Amino acid sequence: MSNSGIDCSVGITSLTSLINFFTCTLMDAIVPLLVAVAVVCFVYGIIQFFLFPDNEEKKKTGKTFMLWGIVTLFVMVSIWGLVGILSGTFLDGKMFLPGLPTSM
Repeated sequence: MSNSGIDCSVGITSLTSLINFFTCTLMDAIVPLLVAVAVVCFVYGIIQFFLFPDNEEKKKTGKTFMLWGIVTLFVMVSIWGLVGILSGTFLDGKMFLPGLPTSM
């Protein structure tokens, strides 16, 4: 079972399992990767800003990276929190991801 509530251990045998595979990939690999990229951008901006105090162009680049890193992290965490609040309010804390039926 992955963080998304879908069983990711099942092989790809149908369209449903293919969609579940892509959902698992998105929730378990791509989202954490995007968070990591945002953190790396923020840290890169800090390094640029403090390592080159005399170079205004590098300081400007550092400020830009820090700003967009913080904005990206804020948006991702806000959406994560909003989904948590809504699922706790309407779904009793159980995350529900709609999927295709497994049998007809």
